[in-house]
Amino acid sequence: MRLNNDVLYEFLKRKEIHYLYHANTVSTSITYLEQYGLLSRGAVEELGLFQTEQSSDKIDRDFDIWYDIFLDTIDLHGYFPRQNLYGPIVFKFSVDLVLNPDYEIWITKDNPIYWTSRNSNDEKYFIDVEELSQKWDVIQRQRMMITIRNNKTAILFDYLNKIIVDNPKVEITDGNINLFNEAISAIRKSIKNNPHLHDKLTVRECNNCYCHDNYLNGVGVADLKRLFLPKYLIDN
Repeated sequence: MRLNNDVLYEFLKRKEIHYLYHANTVSTSITYLEQYGLLSRGAVEELGLFQTEQSSDKIDRDFDIWYDIFLDTIDLHGYFPRQNLYGPIVFKFSVDLVLNPDYEIWITKDNPIYWTSRNSNDEKYFIDVEELSQKWDVIQRQRMMITIRNNKTAILFDYLNKIIVDNPKVEITDGNINLFNEAISAIRKSIKNNPHLHDKLTVRECNNCYCHDNYLNGVGVADLKRLFLPKYLIDN
């Protein structure tokens, strides 16, 4: 259900939510940077651009969210003491984007990967900001995903605050690949003609976090490449 943009904005400000977040892989993020905005997976496909496959792609199509863009109300890499499972690049946006009346905003009650065909829209989404307020402290934050519906063009970079890059501190010995060096080099190359974006690029500083250990010991080589390498290196 579409929420009232102004009422939602006031609610988020009362909850001291000043930023919204989107995480993705390096290669998909480069597509966003080159197009100057986030794109729905459906839009990337229609435009013939590159994006890494996700296990949720079939679900997104089945539940008519293929053209939606998803944002979190918190940086999940900091909220949990581990890496963001969607990718090592986090786009941080001002919550002011919510005020844009062109954005049709819905908020999920759970990650769509857990939806079933038996769920009604009332079970999948908050019906209004009043219901969101009532259940805000009951439902886990990562389940409440801000959804900007039905997008076929690049959006949101007018509200971009930071581009945050993980440093996994991992090298792949087969091929002598330093994941961070390859990632940051490819990102810088993609924005070399846009100093506005270059100024927003920052490397995440982690404290009391298991991400480095997880990247080293818990993520396989194929997944590390999928997460951190640009397309031209993934293909090699």
